[in-house]
Amino acid sequence: MAQPPAVLLCGYGAFGRQHGEAWRRAVPGLRLQVADPSEAARAAAREAGCAPQDIAAKAEDLIAGADIVDIVSTSDDHYRLARAALDAGKPVLIEKPAVKTLAEAEDLCAVAEAAGLPAQVQFVLRAHPLVIQAQRLLAEGRIGRLVAMDAVFTGWKRMRPDATLLENDGVHMLDLMRLFAGAAPEEFTVTGDHLLGGPIAETVHLRLGYPGGARGYLRLGIMFGGKQNDAYLAGSLTTKTLTLIGDQGSIGLDFNGDTMDITEITYRATEGGHTPTIGAMQQTRVVNITPVVLLTECFRQFLSAVAGEGAVLCDLQQGAVEMTRLLERARADLAKE
Repeated sequence: MAQPPAVLLCGYGAFGRQHGEAWRRAVPGLRLQVADPSEAARAAAREAGCAPQDIAAKAEDLIAGADIVDIVSTSDDHYRLARAALDAGKPVLIEKPAVKTLAEAEDLCAVAEAAGLPAQVQFVLRAHPLVIQAQRLLAEGRIGRLVAMDAVFTGWKRMRPDATLLENDGVHMLDLMRLFAGAAPEEFTVTGDHLLGGPIAETVHLRLGYPGGARGYLRLGIMFGGKQNDAYLAGSLTTKTLTLIGDQGSIGLDFNGDTMDITEITYRATEGGHTPTIGAMQQTRVVNITPVVLLTECFRQFLSAVAGEGAVLCDLQQGAVEMTRLLERARADLAKE
């Protein structure tokens, strides 16, 4: 694109405004358009400098004039807006959860592939510098063979009406485990508890099996609480960690503290099982990793894909089809309990 692109934000709530700030960082001088049914959101867009002709209640009124469509609306609208954007020939980004059903995911994937349009699901933690570094360390054999991944996303935070704990919180860790395992899980079990007696489980555990034998464990829940302020939802305390467990050590990632702990371990067969011997330990910390910083990097990578210079951060096959297939089955299993 010779000129800075026109980016249409579908949804301008709190996170949509962070998207807007990140787009302006990624592309100085871009034309930002906003579609939101809320008058308060449209007023905020005007205050942020969007031109009156670039603000509308309906995304369909602005799609034709956009170069890129970024969907940050409630998840109920994701499929409709993404399909409209792809049908109009526009590259599209979709916040998680991408869609509601596997049929929607497969349709979007087929349409994007047939049209040759970049489509990215916004799993921002893939852009975290410590995730990128952990990928390199794992490939180098720093902790030996990957045998397990242990993920926690808990916290005192609201449960969204348009997405379950799995769809809102769990998908981040499920996506990272898929990234590190290099493939979707072959099998999994899920259990949910209604400790507060409500109709929706507020505590969820998953156990997953990946090709090659690696196991995945995921714990979600609002009653476990959290340790740190959550940068994505004001007033919440959360814990967001992922530990990569190898047969020669571990890599622990803390996404609230932005730290990575690398520990070398030797396991020796002894009477009763195994005895671990702890070796070198190292901690790395990165600073100023805000949601806007991660979003900016996501958008830069997407722009490279639009220019034909690389792949999207997370494509529809992984971020929509594979993820929704897992979520649909998990929802069905939880409904049986």
